[in-house]
Amino acid sequence: MVTVSRLQFAPVKGLSVVECDEVRLEADGVAEDRRLYLLAEDGSVATLREHPGLAAVTPALDLTAGTVSLAFPDGPTLTGSLDAVGEPVSATLYGRERPGRVLQGPLGEALSAYAGARLRLVLHDRAGLGWDEGPVTVISRASMADLAPGDDVERARRFRMLVEVDGPTAYEEDGWVGHRLTVGSTQLEVTERLGRCVVITRSPDSGRPDWAGLKQLVTVRGDIGLGVIARVTTPGTLRVGDRVEVGAPTG
Repeated sequence: MVTVSRLQFAPVKGLSVVECDEVRLEADGVAEDRRLYLLAEDGSVATLREHPGLAAVTPALDLTAGTVSLAFPDGPTLTGSLDAVGEPVSATLYGRERPGRVLQGPLGEALSAYAGARLRLVLHDRAGLGWDEGPVTVISRASMADLAPGDDVERARRFRMLVEVDGPTAYEEDGWVGHRLTVGSTQLEVTERLGRCVVITRSPDSGRPDWAGLKQLVTVRGDIGLGVIARVTTPGTLRVGDRVEVGAPTG
């Protein structure tokens, strides 16, 4: 039996992921996932590639209350209002436009001081603008365990996937491409494998390089694919413990 073993998302792209017991999935994905991003001084989206130390900053986003908080390691937790937005901005990343508004207040200043570079915190205009490859990413616990060092929690934070499942053998999820998945009240269509980037080679705590993950992937798998991408065909709620049923091919 295949079940959901972990759910996590990144409220702010480039900061730490957060774990949760359930998420609401709409057609554009989880409304809170990558809902904010960091804009560098040159107008580009700042990521963990340029500022790996930001992996240690833990965000909390409450869309109902309209607040975002940032917990800095060995430092303060700062909270700002999502209503305190200023000028409209836009940036392009992986071929997608990322329109939004700059969040006013101390959060951007604190992130800039921590990163040692001027950064602005931007709230996307709507859900679905923040993800890169697709609204849902899925990986099996066995796939991560076969490749990466550390315990289950550390591996999950390293790979930064929305849905982790338990039950399949390592890389079994590759065979789900082109199939429908029913997870709780939600239905997904798995569209493709996920190509990984250099972020997996860095510690999820410090951001420092600590594992030759891309080389390991090529050695073990012949390419840098790990996990799969899915789109949402029937919105619903995902919960840890939900059963995952693999359906017939979509074609």
